Amino acid sequence: MSQCEAVVVAVEGREVWVEVPGRAPICGSCKTADACQTGLLGLGTGPRRYRLDNRIGARVGDHVQLTVADGTVWRASLLSYVLPLLLAIGGAVIGQFAAGDAGAMTGTLLGLGCGLMLLRRGEMRARSDTNLFSLQVETMKIRFKEQQ
Repeated sequence: MSQCEAVVVAVEGREVWVEVPGRAPICGSCKTADACQTGLLGLGTGPRRYRLDNRIGARVGDHVQLTVADGTVWRASLLSYVLPLLLAIGGAVIGQFAAGDAGAMTGTLLGLGCGLMLLRRGEMRARSDTNLFSLQVETMKIRFKEQQ
């Protein structure tokens, strides 16, 4: 599981918007957040916002832990690019055999449309899956000073 700290920036009904600071370390092994070239949920230097179910009763300003199941981002990226591409190519091949160039063009658009509809359906299903993303209240960190 990958984790990072986030801040609740808005509450809308049963959902919250959390903001993840730019360049959050993905694994915790980096000494500084700037040393890591990739963030928990994508590339970029600026803060990113995500909408999640508010199962913990978080309020604006609360510091929370955002946990992402291992492989979630990789699988989502793979599906987002490969599924529509394969369906578009498959539609083009079928359309080419059925009706020539015009059929290939139509088949490509139909395949791409089907891929996008399947992705949307998967997104709606993933929103209700509590195993992919979760919010947890950040525990208080206690640091002891060394005696001098």
